[in-house]
Amino acid sequence: MKPKAYIYPVSKRLKSGDYNPYLQNFIQATKNKILFLNEERPSSIGFLDFFRYILQTDFLILNWIENLPEKKGGGLQSVLFLLVLRFKKFLGLRVLWIMHNKVSHSTSHFFLKRLLFKNLLKRTDLILTHAKEGVKFAESLHPGASSRIIYFPHPVVSKKHVDIKKNKKYDILIWGNLAPYKGIDAFLQFLKERNALNKFRILIIGKSSSEDFFLKIRKYSSNKIIIKNQFISSSQLVEIIAESDVVLFTHSGKSVLSSGALMDSIAHNAIVIGPDLGAFSELGDMGIIETYNDFEELIHILNNKENLNHPNKLQKINKFLNEYSWAEFGKFFESKL
Repeated sequence: MKPKAYIYPVSKRLKSGDYNPYLQNFIQATKNKILFLNEERPSSIGFLDFFRYILQTDFLILNWIENLPEKKGGGLQSVLFLLVLRFKKFLGLRVLWIMHNKVSHSTSHFFLKRLLFKNLLKRTDLILTHAKEGVKFAESLHPGASSRIIYFPHPVVSKKHVDIKKNKKYDILIWGNLAPYKGIDAFLQFLKERNALNKFRILIIGKSSSEDFFLKIRKYSSNKIIIKNQFISSSQLVEIIAESDVVLFTHSGKSVLSSGALMDSIAHNAIVIGPDLGAFSELGDMGIIETYNDFEELIHILNNKENLNHPNKLQKINKFLNEYSWAEFGKFFESKL
């Protein structure tokens, strides 16, 4: 009989099309060995929904749970979650935490989030990270935590065919969730201070984390810089990557470990440039993407982007896609249960 799992969070957005696909990919990759109790039952009441299934659950699988304090009723939800962690053995639970980031990207409710983070490192049975840096970081905060940590690079979806266009529409594509920790505003301000806002044709597109942040970056719009606050479909992504010279990630927050948008870009054979942080750094060491330490170095790379398309890069990308697909992740994860 398959073990039964509750995976958090399965919200109503999971069925809306406007969501992070990680959860759905995770479920599909592991459902041969795990029965997900709430897969088809999205909830709008956050972690409280878990108590409907608590007596049936063998595994509690957690994603972004460190953000719980900022949710509606987050204080109460956080207290109840900490109680579940403390009494998990009594409840017959094994708890798996997927550590996507070092800390929450948002600094609101910082002390409560920090408390959750420490308890997760201390009390969870298994911790999954998609960046080697995550193992080092966890061990530095809670010595001994590394014995419960498993590492697998962020899985990638099956490779999608992209028709490379000779006449590119954009020099730079920045896509994905638009949020302060991604450093987009800092990059645009850097260009402004160096009178370089008209130097590159830039498309910035994705759903903004807030109206305020979108207004903050929209002021840089021009005939050269197009900024769109909208969700990107898979077909749209294929098209805009084909129209762009490079995909750029400007993450500046120290919270970053891995990125789904990074892996999706690689799966589309994009030429990617990203900061020397977390998974970006690891892929840079593999020769799959180009990394930079500061915006001065980034501008130098962009000014010489004709050097980025190395002859053996495509071979390295294909090897990575085969080794770290969601199907391979499913096999790896099942071996750790």
